Amino acid sequence: MENVGLSTTVVGSWPLSNSYENMIRAFKDMINLGIDYPCYPQLVSMINQFLSPLSKLIKPLEELNGEFFLSDDFKNPNKPIALEYGQFLVNFFQKNPHLKDHVRGTKACLTGPFTLASEIILKDNVSKGIKPQIFDEPRAIMADWIIDKLAEIMKITAKTYNDMGINIISMDEPILGLLVGKKIFFHSEDFIIKTLDKALSEIKTLSSIHVCGRISPMLRDLLLQTSVKILDHEFASNERNFNVFEKDHFANSQKFLAMGCIKSNFSEGKSENVIDYVEEVNALIRYIKKGIDKFGKENLIIKPDCGFGALRKAFKDENFAYEIVLNKLKNMVIAVKQLK
Repeated sequence: MENVGLSTTVVGSWPLSNSYENMIRAFKDMINLGIDYPCYPQLVSMINQFLSPLSKLIKPLEELNGEFFLSDDFKNPNKPIALEYGQFLVNFFQKNPHLKDHVRGTKACLTGPFTLASEIILKDNVSKGIKPQIFDEPRAIMADWIIDKLAEIMKITAKTYNDMGINIISMDEPILGLLVGKKIFFHSEDFIIKTLDKALSEIKTLSSIHVCGRISPMLRDLLLQTSVKILDHEFASNERNFNVFEKDHFANSQKFLAMGCIKSNFSEGKSENVIDYVEEVNALIRYIKKGIDKFGKENLIIKPDCGFGALRKAFKDENFAYEIVLNKLKNMVIAVKQLK
């Protein structure tokens, strides 16, 4: 297994408008800042990134006014979807081979079947007999067979990303933090484990699952039973997660903990100075050292809490938000280098 202890990466999203030029800009900046495993810059919603192209291939799945509706059973497409993001990484290094030696590898992010299913509203025949819970209307996350099909779809895309040579392939599953607390909504523990494993099964490099928010002991134990290699969580915004995980969870399982150490989602302040929103290097050193002392540097990957896409809404000027992100990542990399 690749030794990634105390390496750096990002979660995915950036506070920039969606354009190829902005993807190039952000990716080059990640490399220049010294991020070990830069991810393709995610400039679109993680839901639309996969459900929008899927709605063009599956007739009963419709996209209407930014929402997705499923009206009938469907046959999975026989080809992977949303490959342009992984292909971006391949094309970038073909055009910029001199930059490949500046990174340890690359990362791609997918969206997990449970999170995708949580955004699909059911109607007509497929909604019959389903009593809404948590949500106001029947959703695909309440139907095992739909989640299973989505897992199969993501498995095919993950395999293609793996074949592209991408080192870390991370599946975003934020809905699991809501689905699995003191009890599990909708599904059995066994079904969730088998579904996640199916979606990740073709990843021969490093598979990862990102779940933001507070992690319950039940969710921790569930994720530890999966085949995933990297558990990716927030710590800067949810310090209680330090009490949920122990070193033995990783040392004895050949898994890694991707520990968030800089906040990525916060409200706009009054200051017009970028630095006022950025964690200081010394504070980051102390915080990361806390993680090293608790989990062991060999078991840790250092990264932001979550993606930075929310900052685009928090600050009217996307260039100001972008400068905040660059300075946060710069200090994060400096802190890690000093601890190495």
